[in-house]
Amino acid sequence: MKENEVLKVIRGRRSVLRFDTTPVSDGDLEAILEAGRWAPSFANAQPWTFVVVRDEEKKRKLGQVIERIAFAHRGQMALSGKGFGDAPVVVAVVVDPLKDPQHHIEAGAAAAQNMALMAHSLGLACFWAGLARKGPEEEVRKILRLPRGVRVVALLPLGRPAYTPRDGERAPLSEIVRYEVLEK
Repeated sequence: MKENEVLKVIRGRRSVLRFDTTPVSDGDLEAILEAGRWAPSFANAQPWTFVVVRDEEKKRKLGQVIERIAFAHRGQMALSGKGFGDAPVVVAVVVDPLKDPQHHIEAGAAAAQNMALMAHSLGLACFWAGLARKGPEEEVRKILRLPRGVRVVALLPLGRPAYTPRDGERAPLSEIVRYEVLEK
């Protein structure tokens, strides 16, 4: 398989749940936001807005929402919400269905992935905090004073990792790739 810098960044990116207190520089944040801006979107609709959150109280409240999601999903308290408020900055990826009624979620997901990869390439880390249910999304809407109608695709806490994440594993291509049809 051919190796290149992009594949190295993709393979090296990990979700990091705890961050140290080193601030994220304005230059690094701008590069991360720029990577999100250049994500693909249907007919170049660019239905996203990126809300940058540095306010400690807002980050704490957002972390509490994530804790409740993790608890409901796993049946136990997860570290994701606890470390969330420690991140120096959080980026909310928000999309407007009116700009692209059919593909706004996918466009926002592509923007979030671009930002996660850029963060990793800069020596930073993040994790993808999704809001799979309406209740948590409404809470985030209130915390960030978002207008009605927009959707929150993800919250990305960003910062220097407080630990070294384990290497990742993936299923071999032979198990997940089929040619022409899905049948084996």
